[in-house]
Amino acid sequence: MPDNASKSPAVESLKQERARQRDRTARGELDKGLEATFPASDPVSTTITSIPSGRADADMAEQVRVNPDPTALAPEVAKDAGTILGDIRTLVRKRPLAAVGIVAAAAYLWGASR
Repeated sequence: MPDNASKSPAVESLKQERARQRDRTARGELDKGLEATFPASDPVSTTITSIPSGRADADMAEQVRVNPDPTALAPEVAKDAGTILGDIRTLVRKRPLAAVGIVAAAAYLWGASR
């Protein structure tokens, strides 16, 4: 085989065509990104990130920073929890043996799964 096979016109033409196709593909992706974001002040990028950048509600973030107690932020949730707890107490008082049986069965299953 000739030593200059890598320098043949066909090989050189193939290399040039592949380079043009790579340029066209990269330019096409940037053009699509530009069309999708026009008009915008942000730079065009062919990559997509899905990482959130901070909280959308600054007021709620400030409340959490100042007072991290969840019952102070959502009193209706605390009220619902108190209502559920009251309902459970009422049911236990009405049927104490059933409540003991349910707790015993739950404890057995929990212990058996360990």
